[in-house]
Amino acid sequence: TKAAIVAVVAVLLSPAAVQAQETAPPPQGPQGNAIYFQRMQGPGPMGPGQPMPPHGDLGKWWKNSEIVQKLQLTQAQVNQLEQVFLDQRLKLIDLRADVEREEARLQPLVEADKIDEPKALAQIDAVLAARGKLEKQNAMLMFSIRRVLSVEQWKKLQSLQQERERMWFERRPALAPM
Repeated sequence: TKAAIVAVVAVLLSPAAVQAQETAPPPQGPQGNAIYFQRMQGPGPMGPGQPMPPHGDLGKWWKNSEIVQKLQLTQAQVNQLEQVFLDQRLKLIDLRADVEREEARLQPLVEADKIDEPKALAQIDAVLAARGKLEKQNAMLMFSIRRVLSVEQWKKLQSLQQERERMWFERRPALAPM
């Protein structure tokens, strides 16, 4: 039905979903599906102009001397991590562009006065497929990074990220009443 299509599209084009896609490259952090998403200032959960919480964004953490020291990375590991980043970055940029193209094709279909449901549903499938490819490539990047690190280094990196996120949530501004 038209209402169901509009609901699905609303989720697909929600600010959080769009921002997640907009922030995909360059790959930069250690965690989960959002491991390498660069977080940006924007209409975050705290309102317009408030930052989004840091999901996996430690920057190019292998170039941060404090993190390198905490993880006890060797120069060879730092070099490998930089190469992994460079090898994957162009793929992620292309996949993000694919998501944006598919979303751009979807928008006029759902904004039409009369929705062509079969066409809109097919385009929703195309958006989801493009996002799936992007998420899979992010996972491949994470696997590549994990292969460079020891188990202990990976666990320490995860704990550093969790600590950073915990600190961010403790410092975030209170939600404004609606």
